[in-house]
Amino acid sequence: MLSYKRVRLLYQVAFFGLFCFLIYAGAHSWGTRFELDLFSNMSGLSAIANILSQHNIPPGLMLAVAIAVMSLFFGRFFCGWICPMGIVQHFGAWIFRSSEKAERYSRNTYRKSHRIKYIILIIFLFCACFGVILSGWVDPLSIITRFSVSVVRPVLNLFTNGRCSSEIAYNVTVITSLIFVIVFLLNIYMPRFWCRTVCPLGALLSLFSVRPLFRIERDREKCIKCGLCRQNCQGGCEPDKNIINSECLMCMNCLEICPAGAIRLGYPNNIKDEISSIESYAEKRYDVKAEKKSKIAGVKLSRRDFIVSGIVAVFSVGLLRNVRAIVGRGFEKRIRPPGSLPEVDFLARCVRCGECLNVCPTNVLQPALTETNIEGLWTPVLNMQYGYCEYDCVRCTQVCPTGAIRFLDAEQKHKEKLDKIGTAFVDRGRCLPWAFGKECLVCQEVCPTSPKAIYFQYRKFVPEGQMRMWIKVPYVDAERCIGCGACEYNCPVQDKPAIYVTSIGEQRSVDRKLLLSDIND
Repeated sequence: MLSYKRVRLLYQVAFFGLFCFLIYAGAHSWGTRFELDLFSNMSGLSAIANILSQHNIPPGLMLAVAIAVMSLFFGRFFCGWICPMGIVQHFGAWIFRSSEKAERYSRNTYRKSHRIKYIILIIFLFCACFGVILSGWVDPLSIITRFSVSVVRPVLNLFTNGRCSSEIAYNVTVITSLIFVIVFLLNIYMPRFWCRTVCPLGALLSLFSVRPLFRIERDREKCIKCGLCRQNCQGGCEPDKNIINSECLMCMNCLEICPAGAIRLGYPNNIKDEISSIESYAEKRYDVKAEKKSKIAGVKLSRRDFIVSGIVAVFSVGLLRNVRAIVGRGFEKRIRPPGSLPEVDFLARCVRCGECLNVCPTNVLQPALTETNIEGLWTPVLNMQYGYCEYDCVRCTQVCPTGAIRFLDAEQKHKEKLDKIGTAFVDRGRCLPWAFGKECLVCQEVCPTSPKAIYFQYRKFVPEGQMRMWIKVPYVDAERCIGCGACEYNCPVQDKPAIYVTSIGEQRSVDRKLLLSDIND
C-alpha cells in the first residue's frame, strides 16, 4: 500500500514532467494539440491581478479560481503537490538537508520573516488596483517558465548542436539564471526559503488555507514530543505544537515519521466543536490571550504590516507612473507582438510568464530590458537582432493566459491590420546602394507584404574619379510596411543594419502615428 508521502512524490514527478513536456511542446510548435499555458492558467495571482486591474478574468484563469476554492478543503496542496517551482524548491531542501537534528528542528521553526510574502502580496494587489501589474516579477509559475525558456532551452541547444544558435538565444539568460540559482541556494539557509518567505502566490493560497476541511491533526495525548515531525517539515508549520495550517504545504512527511501515530490527515473529529471554535475565535479575535490559546493559528500579519504595505504600493505606483509620464512617446524599440493591447492595458495584463517567447518560431520575441521603462521589464518585445515576425504566424496570440495579446488567426491578423507593429526606415548613410553605389536587393526580396512595402527607384551615383551611373536605391512605403523586421534581420550590412524598424506607426496606439498630423486627425 502506498503511503501519503509516496503518493505526493508520484504527483510531483508527474506534474513536473507535464510542465517540462509542455515547454518542449511549445518549442516544437505543438500548440494546436496541447494546452501550452496550462500551468500559467493555474496562477491565482494572475487571476486576481486581472480582476483588480481590468475588472474581468480570462476564461483560462478560471482554473486558478478552482484551485483557490479547493484550497478551502485541502489547504496549500498546490504548493506541495503541483507547483513546478515548489517541486524544485522541495528538491533543493532535500539536497541541502542538514544532518544535525537540532539544526533541522531550528530551521523548520516558524519565523517572523515568513510574513514577508504577505507584505509582497499586499503591495502587488494594491498596485493592481491602479492598473500596475508587478506580480509577474515574482510569480513562481512565471519565474520557472522564464527560466525554462530563456536558460534551459539555450543550454540544451548548446549540448545538442554544439553551440547556442541565434535561433535559441535570449538577452536575459545570465540575469535569469543568476536569480534562479540564488533562489535555489537559499535552501541552504532555510528549507523551501522561497515558498515560506517570498512567494506571493503561496501567500494568496494561505489566505484560503487558514482552516481547511481536510488537514493535518495532532493527537496531544498520543504525542511524545520527540520533535521528529518538525525536523522533517517542509513548510515550517510547527506540527508538534498548534499547527499553522496556512503554512502547511501538505508534504505529508510528519505522517510518515511520527513513531507514536499521533499525527493524522483528515477532518476534525467533531465538526460541531470545530464550528464553535471558529465562532469563538471570531468573537475574541482582538483578544491576544484568546489568540494564543486558539487551536488553529491563522495568518500572522499585523495591522502595521498591512498599512506599511499599502504605503509602499502607493509610492511604487506613483513612481512608475511618473517615469511613464516623463518618457512620454519614447521607446522606439518597444515593439510589441501582433494583437497586443494598447500599452496601458497591455501592462495591466501581462504577467511576464514567457509563454509567447517559448512558442515564437524565429526567436524574435525577447524579454524587455532597456526597450521599456521599469514597469515593462520582462514583458515581450521584438528584437530584430534575433529574428523577425513571420507574416502568417499567430502562435504567440494563442498561448497568452491573460489576454494581453489577443487570440487571433492569420486571416483576422491581416484583415484587421493587427500585423502593423511598426515601420521600417532606411539609413542612407549605411545602405549599400545609397552610400556606396553597390547593388543590393535583399530588403525588397524578403519583404512579405503584397504589394511590397519596399520598392526601388533609379538614382544617379557618381563615384569619386569615375563616371556617373544609375543605381537602384530602396524606399519604404509606410502605408504598406507592417514592421515585421524581415528586412532588418536579413540586411547584409553588419554591426548595425542599414534598415531598421521602430514602433512608430503601430496599429494598437493612437499616439504612435507616424506623423503628428495623423494623431490630430
